[in-house]
Amino acid sequence: MQPPHTQIKICSVTRKILHYSFIWPSEENENNPGHSQKFNNCIFLLVTTPWCFSILMHLLVTLKDNVDVNVSEDVALIFCFLGTYCSVFAFTKNQSKIALLLQDLSNFERFGMPPGFKDLEKKLNLWSNCAFIYTFLGVIVYSSIKFVQKSTCEKNNAQKNLHEICGFPTSIWIPVDVNYFPAYQLVYVYVMVSIQTLMKLVLMISVLMLEMAHYIVLRIKHLEKMIVECFESRSTTIRKRKMEQCILYHIEILEYAARLSNCFFNDMFAHLTMTAAICGCLEKTLIDGETQLCTAIHIFGWILSLFFACYGGQHLMSASDLFPSKIWDSLWYQAELSLQKDVIFMLFRSQKTLSVAAGPFDVVSYSLFVSVMKMSYSIMCYLTKGK
Repeated sequence: MQPPHTQIKICSVTRKILHYSFIWPSEENENNPGHSQKFNNCIFLLVTTPWCFSILMHLLVTLKDNVDVNVSEDVALIFCFLGTYCSVFAFTKNQSKIALLLQDLSNFERFGMPPGFKDLEKKLNLWSNCAFIYTFLGVIVYSSIKFVQKSTCEKNNAQKNLHEICGFPTSIWIPVDVNYFPAYQLVYVYVMVSIQTLMKLVLMISVLMLEMAHYIVLRIKHLEKMIVECFESRSTTIRKRKMEQCILYHIEILEYAARLSNCFFNDMFAHLTMTAAICGCLEKTLIDGETQLCTAIHIFGWILSLFFACYGGQHLMSASDLFPSKIWDSLWYQAELSLQKDVIFMLFRSQKTLSVAAGPFDVVSYSLFVSVMKMSYSIMCYLTKGK
């Protein structure tokens, strides 16, 4: 049993989803994952990599034999795997840092629980559940459409003398024949498990970052109220004591924001740099006219993942930009000269916008979301050039 001050009390839904996907430790091992988490990471790779490798081999064999099969979906999926694995590896590398930050964000012993914490927790858990439900149902719909097209695929095999494995959610290559019971059913179940394990991870990591950013923003709003109450007090002693608490709280919030950026620096860079290429390839598949609904579900999932990350980063930036004006609107000018100097110092520290860096070149924000979408459109135009 962990002590109360070391327990993680936030992001419970997201942490549970990531745990069942083998990239987050169990609740009792979150602070000390140790070898158990390394074992889970190995299971994750063992479950997902054979499926990814089979799609890569399908692409290579198709190109080598010059088979009359559209491979644009294979190319898009390979980019998806590359982006997902880069994001997951960066996330698992910083898992201990993220767990420690979650632990600190769950601790309210020093400054009390921010107003609206319970409401925010319910809202964020709802968003996390909705994100998971979308990926789960999206995979079911995607797979169902592909299975319905099995007879069409078999006719195409007969007409063109192909050897495609029909009915699967994705095109795969297997060196042995599996078109018999129960091999076909077993391989199908394995592919479905791999898809459900892998394809939701980038979205859920983005949701986790969004949740953590919102909890920091909640503390910023809490600090704003504390500052207002500080200067509304008539007692000089109370004002000084409250101002000291506000300064310490502000320093803590600045530290949390810096740690959040550090935790997701590489993850957001990997995620956001690959999203443009992924969406561009998927848009090319959509234009090709094959399984358009399936492709639309896939594209929307990546766009949703990008938007969640950018929304969290933008919300943090906006809250930190508004913080100085909230201080300025308080009754600081009626306080003692020493407290006015403290206010000036706090205003000086607040001039730098709090943000989550997406690598060394940009920060996670709405402008980055628009830039990535523009880049995906440019890639799609290049891929369809001359068609």
